[in-house]
Amino acid sequence: MAMIKIQLGPDAEAEDIPGMRSMPNEGYANWIDGELFFFDHHENLRAVHGEYPIATNSTQVRMLIDYLEKIEERMREAEA
Repeated sequence: MAMIKIQLGPDAEAEDIPGMRSMPNEGYANWIDGELFFFDHHENLRAVHGEYPIATNSTQVRMLIDYLEKIEERMREAEA
């Protein structure tokens, strides 16, 4: 199944859900690093869309990981 890019604005696109579900793991990893997040020249984690900061230090990254692990658990339960 081909992925469909959804245009959110002049400089912003998103992937469609069916396309993301069928995306190979390597493709998803590449999407995370470059199309979802990037590091700025001050080593801050930023969102590609809007360039807003996601995390500015390792503690915030750990908190983000903890949050995502909780989401992972919810998704695993939903998939069962």
